[in-house]
Amino acid sequence: MGSFTRELFEQLSAPGPRLDWLIPWLTGTVWSAERFATLPSDRYLMEGERTVNEVEEVIAAAAPRIYDELTVVPDGRTISRFLDAPDPCVVVVFDGLSLREIPALLRLGSAAGLRLAEEGASLAAVPSETMDFVDQRLGCGRVAPSQLAGRRDLKDRGVACYYYAHPGERHSLDGRARVLLLWSAFPDNTYADSGARFAEHFAQNQAPLEAAWKATVMSIPKGRRILVTSDHGYVFLGAGLSFSRHKEELRALTAYLGGERYARLNEQGEPPEHDDLAVYRDRGVAVLRGRIHPHPPGPAAARLYKHGGLSLMEMLTPWLVFAS
Repeated sequence: MGSFTRELFEQLSAPGPRLDWLIPWLTGTVWSAERFATLPSDRYLMEGERTVNEVEEVIAAAAPRIYDELTVVPDGRTISRFLDAPDPCVVVVFDGLSLREIPALLRLGSAAGLRLAEEGASLAAVPSETMDFVDQRLGCGRVAPSQLAGRRDLKDRGVACYYYAHPGERHSLDGRARVLLLWSAFPDNTYADSGARFAEHFAQNQAPLEAAWKATVMSIPKGRRILVTSDHGYVFLGAGLSFSRHKEELRALTAYLGGERYARLNEQGEPPEHDDLAVYRDRGVAVLRGRIHPHPPGPAAARLYKHGGLSLMEMLTPWLVFAS
């Protein structure tokens, strides 16, 4: 698969917003249904990540304004607006699912006889963490998804919430509720597993994804619009799949961030000045910008599937609307 083409160069160097063409390029070329169907899972992952890394290195060096675009919530593609629609609907959140899994979701939707009404991408919060997403997109404060079912503010909006701690967990859904919000902890709850140190983890997650789909989407009452989305993506930082940086260049970042891809200013103090660190004082955070891979000591260094920072694969999330 070709990566940095003349067309990409012209798009990167053109004025104006870039996500309007970056998203179709990612979903239609890099993470396409054709590549997902024809390539072994490890090759699909590795080749796609290599392509994104090459292009994002150029973005970081020559078109860093794209990172600012990743902080602006797209109009119309927010969970809150979907929840407030007048017609009965369902939002299914797969925690930590990325654009890479869109072909798998489309295949599952087709097999279930669901009609695809809308396909695209939305954005994670800054930092690209779950509770920040709940706070910024649902307005519920920085609470865990497992606590959403008890939130009075959501109940007052006619939203019935259900939390799925593992792919096979099932709930009896309230068909009288105007809106259903189904939040699955999968696949984010797998990224700390020992298997997440290897590229094969992506392939191993395909069967649990189908189980999670059956437990959530396939249990939804007929006649509702269904949004399938995620709170954040993830960046796969295998060998050669991150920006070329010498360890000395990252020493200050490693010391400041530890094993994370972001820091809260009120906890970590004043951040170091560094080209690879974006500081948002209005949000009280400093986040890694791009595919930077510090190597902290301890267990965190072995984890290759990460989120929290500001890069394409962490910030861009699936947005699929089905009609049942």
